[in-house]
Amino acid sequence: MGYFGSQIVLTGNSYMEIEGCRRIMEYNDIYLKIKTDEGMIAEIWGKDLALSDYNTAGIAVRGQITSIEFHGKGEET
Repeated sequence: MGYFGSQIVLTGNSYMEIEGCRRIMEYNDIYLKIKTDEGMIAEIWGKDLALSDYNTAGIAVRGQITSIEFHGKGEET
């Protein structure tokens, strides 16, 4: 069976890989809001956040990650 969906890998509090990132909705050095291929919303807060390795498969986030919040499909954000 193949893999379907997004995958988020967090390494400590300084590196995060997000596969299946459909869209970057908002981004600055303290806040990142993305939409996944499944329609989930992820909000990441931190300090000195920087995106790297952006491609069609996903993104990498570097910086001091302090909080992550997920919203399911159809929820208001």
